[in-house]
Amino acid sequence: MEFLQPILLWGLLGLSIPIAIHLWNGKKGNKVSWAAMAWLSEQENQSSKSIRLDQLFVLILRMLMIILLVFLLSKLILNSWTLEEELKIIHLVASDKQVYEEYRFELEQAIERGEDVFWLEPDLTDISNEINPREHSSQQIQKTLNKLPSTISELNLYFPNSENYLGDNLFISPIKPKIHLAKTAFKKANNSVIAIDSSRVLEMNEFGILAVSSFESSKQATAVLKNLGYYFGEIEDETKLIVQAALNSISTVMKIKFDEVQEMEQAKLIFDRNFPEKIDGDKLYFLFNKSGFPHHQNVLFLPETLSFESTEMVQEGEFPEYLLRELVNFSGLKNLDTEVTQKQIESRFMIKEEDKQNKKSGLEILLSGLFILTFGMERYFSNQRGI
Repeated sequence: MEFLQPILLWGLLGLSIPIAIHLWNGKKGNKVSWAAMAWLSEQENQSSKSIRLDQLFVLILRMLMIILLVFLLSKLILNSWTLEEELKIIHLVASDKQVYEEYRFELEQAIERGEDVFWLEPDLTDISNEINPREHSSQQIQKTLNKLPSTISELNLYFPNSENYLGDNLFISPIKPKIHLAKTAFKKANNSVIAIDSSRVLEMNEFGILAVSSFESSKQATAVLKNLGYYFGEIEDETKLIVQAALNSISTVMKIKFDEVQEMEQAKLIFDRNFPEKIDGDKLYFLFNKSGFPHHQNVLFLPETLSFESTEMVQEGEFPEYLLRELVNFSGLKNLDTEVTQKQIESRFMIKEEDKQNKKSGLEILLSGLFILTFGMERYFSNQRGI
């Protein structure tokens, strides 16, 4: 047994109100004139000074009304009285042909059992529809999880065995998911590079480390990062200094040139506190003092203003690496992929706490019925007895 609003139990002090009223009425009494009054002795003619409770049954009904009302408002819950809603078993499958083929038998069995099977997309497309591969992102995965109903008893997620598929993000899930990794859907490293000038490129070496190398015609450039403009919006001077220092560090090591511009339209990188009125898909936005999950792949939230004293990423010298990683990912160059274990994927998912405020209880229905019944009885007997 528990109360979701225990502070409202102070309302039980209201039980003293009907008791006080009945005590006052009992002390006050009623004067009744009758013919034989004159024949009473002087002692018998005196009024009683004792205090007594009058109309005890009505008093009990009124006190019971207050108790039931307080229990209703404080949301009394008994687990044995909780109304269980229809629970669902849901399967979310990455829109990858190899993932689907590896678990095709299990998914068909789930459909036969009446379980819900969807593609891992925010619109929860039924698995019976044709595969519609999309450029997935961690935001898309979180959006899909947010669309799931609260009445889930089991959640199954089917992923390719790829570290790059989920990225570095954490996800919030309504319940702990069961992870299924398709080993045949391991993503090989691509042969793409990023051109930084006419003779040099950025690429992942065999150890998965980003490095500068000479351009080879056999490799296709996914993007060109030359003389990148960056724009400062409404941010603090200290933050500007930290960003500029990070860009200078990247320029020294990776040979990428950055230039500050005065117009947002001329910039590739935007650093601001305010969300732009229009999102340009060719720009990468870093927004400070923002939290949550942005709805655009090229918008990144930083929860605080950068500071040498309080920002751990700045103190540890990790901010230049963060900027470079996001710029490279935005440009289309992915890290060398590696296989992951089921435990590594499970650690990315945090469980959303159950919202007890919305829990439906059979006891709440019973208390409501008793309150209405008690109120009706109290009104009936009060009117019958003229009180």
